[in-house]
Amino acid sequence: MKLRRPYIDRVVALLFGMLLLAGAASVAYRTVTEKIGWFGLFFCGAVVLFGLAIGGSLVRHAVLPFRVDVDTQGWSVRTPKLNHHLRWDEIAAVVLAEAPATARQRAAASPRLLLVPAAGVSLGVPLTEESPVDGQAAVELFRLNEVDYEEGQLARNLAAMAGESFHNLCRKLNRPAGAIPLHRFPDEPDRTRLTRWLDRRKALLFAGWYLLVLIPSLLLIGLAAQRSELLGSVVLVVCVVVIGSATFKIWLTFGRCRNLADGAAMVDGADLVTGIDNLGDRTSLHSGIVNVLQPGSLKGYGKAWLLTHTGHKGRPIPDLLLSDPRTGRLRSRDDLRALEAALRASSHERDRAAARQLDELVTQAPASEASSGTPSSEALPASAYALALWHALKGLGRAVVLLGVVLTVALAGGWAGESSAFVGPALFVAAICLFGVWILYALYRTLGLLDALLTIAARPFR
Repeated sequence: MKLRRPYIDRVVALLFGMLLLAGAASVAYRTVTEKIGWFGLFFCGAVVLFGLAIGGSLVRHAVLPFRVDVDTQGWSVRTPKLNHHLRWDEIAAVVLAEAPATARQRAAASPRLLLVPAAGVSLGVPLTEESPVDGQAAVELFRLNEVDYEEGQLARNLAAMAGESFHNLCRKLNRPAGAIPLHRFPDEPDRTRLTRWLDRRKALLFAGWYLLVLIPSLLLIGLAAQRSELLGSVVLVVCVVVIGSATFKIWLTFGRCRNLADGAAMVDGADLVTGIDNLGDRTSLHSGIVNVLQPGSLKGYGKAWLLTHTGHKGRPIPDLLLSDPRTGRLRSRDDLRALEAALRASSHERDRAAARQLDELVTQAPASEASSGTPSSEALPASAYALALWHALKGLGRAVVLLGVVLTVALAGGWAGESSAFVGPALFVAAICLFGVWILYALYRTLGLLDALLTIAARPFR
């Protein structure tokens, strides 16, 4: 198991740090070569100090080594906090714990990894932390958001290698006692095929929205503005509401299927827990609001059987995919039986009816495939890096396509502006706002692509 800082974080920190240092050097040079007053001298000095302090810390963060290698022999640690090689018998405990709360902390801090040395073993650095397990002195190696490694996989790998000396006290990575995890569904290669199917559907929906909603609305606004200012203004307001409502309706109908396919789930007693990373999305299976819906009952889910609960105004809210939306292939028997057992114990007839429906599906479901249960600690295969690069390229492609929406609104504003003193500028303002949002989205997607490229380029050196 090789733990490294995300390469994109280091590159961005280095570039911004060098930019600040260059700016500080430029200001310092002009201060020395040009005559300026006391106020200007004081201001330039403050700018130089700020650039040196922030830029220097960013460059230092980017260039300092960060390598943590863990295998069956022990730990090889080279970080700004610790530079040491440790055998497993020199480690008393490895603790994954929540960060301590502070008075100024507004958001939950990332969990941290603590290393407790065995008695008589010196790490060469002060042990400033205290293990939440037994109060022994420990050193904090890193926060989980500082390493480019999936947090759940990290916890599983440490549990496999450290055994009883590993203590997982992190709530979001610690499965509740007695909980039954549901299998990843759909798994490869069906997951890849489902992703492609969803991507094609998303592309068709976007094309339909652009050609049948956005373009006709902008044409109607322009034609109305040519008739009269008042009519154009009224049509503008109506069309904005229509475009917003249509966009929200499409997202609400077709967007959640992807989230259900990407999420994890487990049965914790009488609750179905989805989105295990935060343990926040719980649906009671004993509340009398659970249903099993046949394929086609809800738009946007293809051929999928769905486990739902009744939400506001009786609207069904999907909680779990019981079958593949693309093919209709059911989940494994073990998953369906775990859900059926929890629902059968409910005191509500509606829940028990859902259990009977699941019992009928069990006979059609495929048998569960055996798995070793021992997590792999090896590096990801090359195909995983290629897949990450492909997803990054798709994201950047979406940004390019969305730029067409911004340009379309801007062109409509120019057309309407020829005959209207309000509608045209209003569309221009909307285009400017959309362009600002687009810049942020494009920057996010560009950084994602750079991260994927840097990860592939650095793979031979990990």
